[in-house]
Amino acid sequence: MPFMDLIKKAIFEEAPQTGQPPAKPAPSPAAPRPLDPAPAYVPAGTRDNQFYMRLAKQTELSAVPELAKIEAFAAPLAPVITDKALRYKAALATAQSQGGLTKEAILKGFDALLGVLNSSASTFNKQTDDVSRTEVDAKIAKIGDLNEAIQQKQKEITDLQQQVKSVQSQTEASRAKLQEAKSSFAAALERRRAEIQQQRKEFETILG
Repeated sequence: MPFMDLIKKAIFEEAPQTGQPPAKPAPSPAAPRPLDPAPAYVPAGTRDNQFYMRLAKQTELSAVPELAKIEAFAAPLAPVITDKALRYKAALATAQSQGGLTKEAILKGFDALLGVLNSSASTFNKQTDDVSRTEVDAKIAKIGDLNEAIQQKQKEITDLQQQVKSVQSQTEASRAKLQEAKSSFAAALERRRAEIQQQRKEFETILG
């Protein structure tokens, strides 16, 4: 799987649930074991890491002819020499004596693998920068747009709240004026009723 796919998978895929170790493929007894790198250079937990698997595939020792010779000599010795260190030591000696392999060629082979790693690192960094521009930076810009929209909505809410307060003040003023009008009318009504009643009495007296 290319680095770009692994990068996007790392961003968008959900993390696997803990407590469920992935299934390990059964080893093939017929296939010769490749020359393992020194354990000191393999961080814990990278066996199931897809980036590590990608890098390991790109830097298999069999990809370098000089290092592949060592494996070719070591594979037939597996049934005879079970200790891996002794087996590869014997394979190295055989490769040097029979295969013409030199110390310089072996070290250059490992340097070539390190060069492949450096090239992979450059590719990975470029692709992560590309993903950052298309995915991360775009989302940051979207966040900025959303925050700006929130501020605009908050301003609109503030304006509406001020309008509510203004209408509430107008409502209270209208209510007070209406109550005052009611009171004034009631007073006027009573006043005029009293005047009419007084006039009625006066006319009643005149009329005898």
